[in-house]
Amino acid sequence: MKKILAILALGIISISSPANAGAIGSGELTLSQRTVNSWKQYIKGGLNQKNPSVFMVTADGIGSYYYYCAASQCAPGNNTLYIQACERHYKGKECKIFARKRTIKWKNSINKGNKKSRFNSKMSDPEVIAKLTELGFLKDSSSQTQVESSKSTITKKKDKDSTAEQLQKIIDQYKSGLLTEEEFIAAKKKILE
Repeated sequence: MKKILAILALGIISISSPANAGAIGSGELTLSQRTVNSWKQYIKGGLNQKNPSVFMVTADGIGSYYYYCAASQCAPGNNTLYIQACERHYKGKECKIFARKRTIKWKNSINKGNKKSRFNSKMSDPEVIAKLTELGFLKDSSSQTQVESSKSTITKKKDKDSTAEQLQKIIDQYKSGLLTEEEFIAAKKKILE
Protein backbone atom coordinates (compact mmCIF):
# COMPACT_ATOMS: atom_id res chain seq x y z
CA MET A 1 0.00 0.00 0.00
CA LYS A 2 2.83 2.42 0.84
CA LYS A 3 4.50 1.67 -2.49
CA ILE A 4 1.30 2.48 -4.37
CA LEU A 5 0.91 5.78 -2.51
CA ALA A 6 4.56 6.64 -3.17
CA ILE A 7 4.16 5.89 -6.89
CA LEU A 8 0.95 7.93 -7.03
CA ALA A 9 2.60 10.87 -5.25
CA LEU A 10 5.60 10.81 -7.59
CA GLY A 11 3.29 10.62 -10.59
CA ILE A 12 1.28 13.64 -9.48
CA ILE A 13 4.43 15.63 -8.74
CA SER A 14 5.99 14.85 -12.13
CA ILE A 15 2.79 15.65 -14.03
CA SER A 16 2.27 19.00 -12.28
CA SER A 17 5.91 20.10 -12.24
CA PRO A 18 6.71 23.34 -14.07
CA ALA A 19 9.16 21.50 -16.30
CA ASN A 20 6.27 19.55 -17.78
CA ALA A 21 3.82 22.43 -17.94
CA GLY A 22 4.89 23.66 -21.38
CA ALA A 23 6.35 26.85 -19.97
CA ILE A 24 8.68 27.40 -22.93
CA GLY A 25 6.95 28.92 -25.92
CA SER A 26 6.72 27.35 -29.33
CA GLY A 27 5.20 28.25 -32.68
CA GLU A 28 5.51 31.28 -34.89
CA LEU A 29 5.98 34.55 -33.03
CA THR A 30 6.58 38.10 -34.23
CA LEU A 31 7.97 40.45 -31.60
CA SER A 32 6.71 44.01 -31.27
CA GLN A 33 9.18 46.90 -31.28
CA ARG A 34 8.55 47.38 -27.56
CA THR A 35 9.44 43.73 -26.89
CA VAL A 36 12.57 44.02 -29.08
CA ASN A 37 13.66 47.07 -27.07
CA SER A 38 13.10 45.15 -23.82
CA TRP A 39 15.10 42.21 -25.20
CA LYS A 40 18.01 44.51 -26.06
CA GLN A 41 17.96 45.99 -22.55
CA TYR A 42 17.68 42.52 -20.98
CA ILE A 43 20.64 40.96 -22.83
CA LYS A 44 22.84 43.99 -22.31
CA GLY A 45 22.20 44.10 -18.57
CA GLY A 46 20.00 47.13 -18.17
CA LEU A 47 19.78 48.86 -14.82
CA ASN A 48 23.26 47.60 -13.78
CA GLN A 49 22.17 43.97 -13.93
CA LYS A 50 24.68 41.55 -15.39
CA ASN A 51 23.05 38.15 -14.97
CA PRO A 52 19.86 37.76 -16.99
CA SER A 53 17.76 34.87 -15.72
CA VAL A 54 14.54 34.49 -17.70
CA PHE A 55 12.74 36.53 -20.38
CA MET A 56 9.03 35.95 -21.05
CA VAL A 57 6.74 37.27 -23.75
CA THR A 58 3.02 37.35 -24.21
CA ALA A 59 1.79 34.81 -26.77
CA ASP A 60 1.09 37.66 -29.22
CA GLY A 61 4.67 39.03 -28.90
CA ILE A 62 3.49 42.46 -27.77
CA GLY A 63 4.51 42.35 -24.11
CA SER A 64 7.56 41.14 -22.23
CA TYR A 65 8.56 40.52 -18.63
CA TYR A 66 11.96 39.50 -17.31
CA TYR A 67 14.07 38.73 -14.27
CA TYR A 68 17.75 39.09 -13.48
CA CYS A 69 19.70 36.91 -11.08
CA ALA A 70 21.29 38.76 -8.16
CA ALA A 71 24.11 36.23 -7.76
CA SER A 72 26.72 35.24 -10.32
CA GLN A 73 25.56 31.59 -10.25
CA CYS A 74 21.81 31.05 -10.21
CA ALA A 75 19.65 28.00 -10.21
CA PRO A 76 16.62 28.08 -12.50
CA GLY A 77 13.60 29.50 -10.74
CA ASN A 78 10.03 28.30 -10.69
CA ASN A 79 8.62 28.66 -14.20
CA THR A 80 5.06 28.74 -12.90
CA LEU A 81 5.74 31.72 -10.63
CA TYR A 82 7.54 33.60 -13.39
CA ILE A 83 4.70 33.04 -15.84
CA GLN A 84 2.04 33.96 -13.28
CA ALA A 85 3.82 37.26 -12.59
CA CYS A 86 3.96 38.02 -16.32
CA GLU A 87 0.28 37.12 -16.78
CA ARG A 88 -0.73 39.30 -13.82
CA HIS A 89 1.26 42.18 -15.28
CA TYR A 90 -0.52 41.78 -18.63
CA LYS A 91 -3.94 41.22 -17.03
CA GLY A 92 -4.43 37.59 -17.98
CA LYS A 93 -2.70 37.49 -21.36
CA GLU A 94 -0.94 34.16 -21.86
CA CYS A 95 2.83 34.36 -21.25
CA LYS A 96 5.53 31.85 -22.17
CA ILE A 97 9.27 31.67 -21.62
CA PHE A 98 11.13 33.18 -24.57
CA ALA A 99 14.70 32.87 -23.26
CA ARG A 100 16.85 31.63 -20.42
CA LYS A 101 19.89 33.76 -19.74
CA ARG A 102 20.86 35.06 -23.22
CA THR A 103 19.70 32.03 -25.22
CA ILE A 104 16.31 32.08 -26.94
CA LYS A 105 14.46 28.88 -26.08
CA TRP A 106 11.23 29.62 -27.98
CA LYS A 107 11.04 27.10 -30.81
CA ASN A 108 9.64 28.11 -34.17
CA SER A 109 10.17 26.82 -37.71
CA ILE A 110 13.70 28.32 -37.74
CA ASN A 111 14.91 28.51 -34.14
CA LYS A 112 15.70 25.26 -32.34
CA GLY A 113 16.88 26.84 -29.06
CA ASN A 114 20.51 25.77 -29.40
CA LYS A 115 23.87 27.59 -29.47
CA LYS A 116 22.87 29.49 -32.61
CA SER A 117 20.18 31.16 -30.49
CA ARG A 118 22.66 32.64 -28.04
CA PHE A 119 23.11 36.41 -27.83
CA ASN A 120 26.08 38.34 -26.48
CA SER A 121 25.80 41.35 -24.18
CA LYS A 122 28.22 43.27 -26.40
CA MET A 123 26.13 42.92 -29.60
CA SER A 124 25.16 46.19 -31.25
CA ASP A 125 21.48 46.98 -31.75
CA PRO A 126 21.68 46.27 -35.51
CA GLU A 127 23.32 42.91 -34.78
CA VAL A 128 20.52 42.04 -32.33
CA ILE A 129 17.88 43.01 -34.94
CA ALA A 130 19.66 40.96 -37.60
CA LYS A 131 19.85 37.88 -35.37
CA LEU A 132 16.19 38.14 -34.29
CA THR A 133 15.24 38.38 -37.97
CA GLU A 134 17.48 35.43 -38.86
CA LEU A 135 15.83 33.36 -36.11
CA GLY A 136 12.36 34.22 -37.44
CA PHE A 137 11.11 36.57 -34.71
CA LEU A 138 10.97 39.73 -36.86
CA LYS A 139 9.11 39.32 -40.12
CA ASP A 140 8.02 42.65 -41.52
CA SER A 141 9.81 44.09 -44.51
CA SER A 142 10.99 47.16 -42.61
CA SER A 143 12.93 44.88 -40.25
CA GLN A 144 14.56 43.22 -43.24
CA THR A 145 15.34 46.62 -44.71
CA GLN A 146 16.93 47.59 -41.39
CA VAL A 147 19.01 44.41 -41.34
CA GLU A 148 20.28 45.10 -44.84
CA SER A 149 20.88 48.76 -43.97
CA SER A 150 22.65 47.79 -40.74
CA LYS A 151 24.94 45.37 -42.53
CA SER A 152 25.92 48.03 -45.04
CA THR A 153 26.41 50.56 -42.24
CA ILE A 154 28.59 48.18 -40.23
CA THR A 155 30.84 47.44 -43.20
CA LYS A 156 30.71 51.12 -44.22
CA LYS A 157 29.95 50.13 -47.80
CA LYS A 158 28.08 52.39 -50.13
CA ASP A 159 25.60 50.39 -52.18
CA LYS A 160 23.92 51.26 -55.46
CA ASP A 161 21.30 53.42 -53.76
CA SER A 162 21.74 57.14 -53.91
CA THR A 163 22.34 59.13 -50.76
CA ALA A 164 18.74 60.38 -50.83
CA GLU A 165 17.39 56.80 -50.99
CA GLN A 166 19.63 55.72 -48.12
CA LEU A 167 18.48 58.68 -46.04
CA GLN A 168 14.84 57.89 -46.81
CA LYS A 169 15.35 54.29 -45.64
CA ILE A 170 16.73 55.30 -42.27
CA ILE A 171 14.07 58.00 -41.85
CA ASP A 172 11.38 55.34 -42.41
CA GLN A 173 13.11 53.02 -39.94
CA TYR A 174 13.32 55.80 -37.35
CA LYS A 175 9.65 56.75 -37.80
CA SER A 176 8.54 53.11 -37.46
CA GLY A 177 10.52 52.79 -34.22
CA LEU A 178 13.11 50.33 -35.52
CA LEU A 179 15.93 52.81 -34.90
CA THR A 180 16.51 54.83 -31.77
CA GLU A 181 17.38 58.50 -32.10
CA GLU A 182 21.06 57.73 -31.43
CA GLU A 183 21.10 54.98 -34.10
CA PHE A 184 19.37 57.28 -36.56
CA ILE A 185 21.89 60.08 -36.01
CA ALA A 186 24.84 57.68 -36.34
CA ALA A 187 23.44 56.11 -39.53
CA LYS A 188 22.70 59.53 -41.04
CA LYS A 189 26.24 60.69 -40.25
CA LYS A 190 27.75 57.61 -41.96
CA ILE A 191 25.60 58.07 -45.06
CA LEU A 192 26.57 61.73 -45.36
CA GLU A 193 30.32 61.06 -44.95
